[in-house]
Amino acid sequence: MARDRRDLGARKQVRIDLDQPGYLIPAPDAPWIECHVLDISEDGTRLEVGALAVPKLFGLSLTSGGEVLRVCKLVWRRGELIGARFVTAKELRQSVVPAIRPAPKAAKARA
Repeated sequence: MARDRRDLGARKQVRIDLDQPGYLIPAPDAPWIECHVLDISEDGTRLEVGALAVPKLFGLSLTSGGEVLRVCKLVWRRGELIGARFVTAKELRQSVVPAIRPAPKAAKARA
């Protein structure tokens, strides 16, 4: 059930109670780990992950087949609960592209 905008306090987005299984993807080739999606908004989600160590950047599948995937950034942790913000493609490009720089051109041999 969506919460009314007036009940959001400082929140900018409406949160929807989801209460369903999800799959945390700690790294691209790592096995998916089942978690519990408690609620979701346009900008992020709240997950129950138990004692699982969660990386700062991770994937989240909202379906077992991977039809709905989001890249997330860990924002907070309180015991077995975490809050994560969805990362946009633009943010991913900005953090990845500067790290991949072309090799410097070889200096021309002087005669």
